[in-house]
Amino acid sequence: MVTEIELKYFVTSDNTQEKITQLFTTKQLSFSCETKQLSNCYYDTTNLDFRRHDMGLRIRGCDGKLEQTIKTAGVVIAGLHQRPEYNVNIVNNFPELSLFPNEIWQSTQKVEQLQESLIPLFSTDFTRIIWLVTLSSGTVVEVAFDQGDISSDGRSVKICELELELVSGITSDLLLLAKLLFSVLLVRPSSQSKAARGYGLWKNIPVNYKKNITDTLPIDRSHSISNAFSTGINYCLVNLHDHIEYYITSPSLVELEKITETLALIRHGFWLFADYLPEEAVKIRDELSYFVHLLSWVDNAVNLQELTNKTGNYRRKLNYSEQLVEQLRMEKRRLPTSENVIELLHGQRFNTLQAHLLEMLLTEDTQFSDSLLPFAQQSLTKSMAVLFANSTPSQSLSSEQYLSQAKLLNRSLLTGTWFGLLFDEEERKQYRAPWLDIQQGISELQTLWIIHQQLQTLDEKPKKLVLWQGSKVEGLLIALDSSRNMALLTKPYWLDES
Repeated sequence: MVTEIELKYFVTSDNTQEKITQLFTTKQLSFSCETKQLSNCYYDTTNLDFRRHDMGLRIRGCDGKLEQTIKTAGVVIAGLHQRPEYNVNIVNNFPELSLFPNEIWQSTQKVEQLQESLIPLFSTDFTRIIWLVTLSSGTVVEVAFDQGDISSDGRSVKICELELELVSGITSDLLLLAKLLFSVLLVRPSSQSKAARGYGLWKNIPVNYKKNITDTLPIDRSHSISNAFSTGINYCLVNLHDHIEYYITSPSLVELEKITETLALIRHGFWLFADYLPEEAVKIRDELSYFVHLLSWVDNAVNLQELTNKTGNYRRKLNYSEQLVEQLRMEKRRLPTSENVIELLHGQRFNTLQAHLLEMLLTEDTQFSDSLLPFAQQSLTKSMAVLFANSTPSQSLSSEQYLSQAKLLNRSLLTGTWFGLLFDEEERKQYRAPWLDIQQGISELQTLWIIHQQLQTLDEKPKKLVLWQGSKVEGLLIALDSSRNMALLTKPYWLDES
C-alpha cells in the first residue's frame, strides 16, 4: 500500500511538454523524461458500491502489462489529494478483488458479491509524459502531463491535465515545484479527478460543481481557534475551485460574483484571526486584497447588466432616453470580458496565491487551542458596533450615508458567516434578516446612483426619468430606514451564550 500525495491541475497552455522541459533545463534541475501510453478501465457495481465508499477500482494497461488498482477514501485539502492505493499485477483483463488485502474492505462489503456484480463503466486513454525531478533538497517529484480522452457509452471528454506526485521528501517542496511551473503554464487546480468525471460521463450528467457557498462555514464549538481558521479556509478554497470550474463551463456575472465573494470571505478570515496567524499571513492577505480589488468591477457590471437587460426591472423606465441606454451599454462594453477573466484565473499570480493558502493549511499552527466561543462573541460584537454607530433608530439617513456603510456592513455579515454554526440557527437568521435587507437595499441604491450619474451627462434630461429616479430613491430610503430601525432594536443572537 502507498499513499499518493499529489496536486492536480487542468492545463490550457500550448506546447506544454516543451515549456516544462525547457523550464527544468533552465533551472538546472536534475530530471529524467519518458513517455507512456496508458489505457485504463474503471469498474464498479450497478449500484455503485465502490463510489459510495469513496473507492475507485481500475485496470491499467501499459507496455503490455496489466495492473489492477484500488484507491480508498483519503483526504483532499484544498486541491492536495492524499489517497491510499493498492496495486497488484494481473494477467487477465478483469479485476480479481481477492488479490487485494482483506483490511481495505468495510464490514458491509462482501468481496464475493462485489466480484460477481462488477461491470466496466468508463475508460481513460491518454499519453502520459513523465518527468522525474530531483530537487536540491533531495525531494523527488513525479510531474506527469496527460493528454487523451475519457469515454463511456459513445460519449467522451478531453483530458489535458498536470499531476505532481510526491515520490519522496517533503510536501512543501511539491508546492515549490508547482509554483515554479506556474511561471510558464496556464493552469487551474483540478477539483475533479478523471474517475469523478468518468462517473459523470457514464451517468450522462454534468460534473456536479457546487454553485453556492452556504451562509455558514462548517465551524462549531468543538473547534479551537487554530483549527477553526484552517477548517474555514479549506472549505472556502474547495468552493472557490468549484465556482471557478462552473464559471469556466458557463461564464456569467452571477458566478463571477460568487468567486469574488468567496475571495472576500477568505480574506475576512485573515482579518478575524490576524492575532493568531504567522507574520507571512499578512502577505497572503495582501494578495487576497489585490484580487478582491482587481475584481471590484463585478458589482458595477451586475448593476449595468440589470439596467441594460431588456427584461430588467428598470429597463422600461430607461426607454424614456435612448441616449441613456446607449451610454449604459458603452459603460458595460468597457468592462473586462469573460476571456480576460479566464486568463486571470489561469495566471501565475492567482495560482501562486492558492498554493500559498494550501501551504499555510498544511503547516497549521496548533499552539492556539483557546476556546472559540468567546473569541467569536468578541468578534461579532466588534464588527456590529461600528454599523450606523452615530445614528439613532428614529433618524432618517441619506443615500450617501447608506452607501458609506456598504463595506462595513459586508464585513459584519462575513463575520457572521464565519461563526454562524456556533449559535442558534433561528435566532441568527432572525437577527441577520433586516441587515441582509439593508445590504440588498444598498445594492439597489448603487444601481440607482449609476442612473443618476449618467443622467448628469445627458444633453437633455428626460423629466419623467429624473422624477422616476428621485421617487425610487425616496421610496428605497424609507424602506432602508425601516429595516435599520428593526436591525438596531433586535437583540444580538451571540450574547448570553455559555
